[in-house]
This record gives sequence, C-alpha cells and structure tokens, in this order.
Amino acid sequence: MEIKETQNKNIEVITDVICDCCGKSCKVYECKLDNGEPYYSFEFMKLVTYWGYHSGKDTETWTAQICEKCVDEKLSFINFKKELYI
Repeated sequence: MEIKETQNKNIEVITDVICDCCGKSCKVYECKLDNGEPYYSFEFMKLVTYWGYHSGKDTETWTAQICEKCVDEKLSFINFKKELYI
C-alpha cells in the first residue's frame, strides 16, 4: 500500500548560466512545453581543473562556464578532442 502526502519543498533551480568570458547568457530558447511554459536549455562548455601539489596553485579548484561563441572565438587555438554522442 502506498501512502502519499503533498509536500512543499524548496529546491534550487538554475535560471541562467552566464559566460565567464563575455558575461552574456548561455540560455537557448528551445520550445514550449505542453502546458505552454517555455523550455530553455543552456549551451556552454564547463571547464574544471583541480590543481595538484607542486603546481603553485596547490589544492585550488578552478571552474568556468564558457558560451559556444566564446569557445569558437577565444579557444579555437586548443586542439580539443571532439566526439559525437547520441
């Protein structure tokens, strides 16, 4: 037997991702849901590094979210390994 109750819970929701390079939104309009609400996705590259000992940045963690335009314009010198995913 299932016993159900309605609970109100506070949850954290991502409403936008701001590019750490240009400062613009990474939000992309996709479509409207069945209830008429707009559905958005975020297109960005997340960079994360964990600096190790003897690096000069011992135990620091650096992160950045970079929009697609900035990746194309500012990081094109990097030879990223690119794979398609399904």
